[in-house]
Amino acid sequence: MHQVFTIGELLVEIMRTETNSPLSAPGLFAGPYPSGAPAIFIDAVAQWGLKAGIVGAVGEDAFGRCLIERLEKDRVDCTHVHRSGSRTTGMAFVTYYDDGSREFLFHMKDSAAVDIPRPDNPGYLAGTNVLHISGTSLTINEEIRAMCYEAVRFVKNAGGIVTFDPNLRPELAGDRTWVSWYKPVLEQTDILLPSGEELEWLTGCASADEAAVRLHEQGVSLIIRKMGEQGSMMYLDGAPSTVAPGFRVDCVDPTGAGDCFNAGVVYGYLQGWAWEDTLRFANAAAALSTTVRGPMEGIRDLATIQAFMNQYHSERQA
Repeated sequence: MHQVFTIGELLVEIMRTETNSPLSAPGLFAGPYPSGAPAIFIDAVAQWGLKAGIVGAVGEDAFGRCLIERLEKDRVDCTHVHRSGSRTTGMAFVTYYDDGSREFLFHMKDSAAVDIPRPDNPGYLAGTNVLHISGTSLTINEEIRAMCYEAVRFVKNAGGIVTFDPNLRPELAGDRTWVSWYKPVLEQTDILLPSGEELEWLTGCASADEAAVRLHEQGVSLIIRKMGEQGSMMYLDGAPSTVAPGFRVDCVDPTGAGDCFNAGVVYGYLQGWAWEDTLRFANAAAALSTTVRGPMEGIRDLATIQAFMNQYHSERQA
């Protein structure tokens, strides 16, 4: 069976129940919802039937149980999730605005999310087909970056591939120090999965097309750019290749959509699908994920995603 692994933060998300309510003002919240970019990604691929595992850490508290129970229910291997007795589970508070922007407040620096020990079994990645790295994991601390770098080398040397989502969060990364943190992973990346302007941020180029050429020169041959409702675009060897249109839905909660898209790309890749079909599936999975409150709550099963794509296509043809 295919095996997919990821490494990084596990946290719960607590969100405003109303839009345009700044975190600095009193107001109501909903949650906790299981979250963390690596956790959302791995939960999706596990729900779709892939053998999946995560390396991370939670506290021995109610929020930690919230995360572990959800992941294990969805068949994610949590063998290498550390239960910390001295740190609480990581948290993210978020509010949404009508213009589509978000405001985050993270409790990460002193949480279990930043205290991920190396797995006791040095061969825990044996048989991994795809290792997925999120840029947020690389911003946590030097120890976790080193663990990610070692994992990348191990999987590549064993014949697997590395997928990388820059997932830049200024609230976590601070200044452009993150560029040097990303470099060891970028150099080994097989599929790069940026959103929005992340291609330009990674390279300093003025456009996505120019950035794709620059990254190809640096060894990244396959880039899949997420463009929200506009869909996604693949660059192959620095040139625009496949374009897949997006799906318009009533968006309730956009958090986690990019991670569901990443999961869709990995799923399609491991099934041997054509890139056009893979991108269309990933677009649909991401769109559906935004229609429910909670980063993982909108992950749909394969049959539901396929039915949504068929119905959407039929309605557009009518």
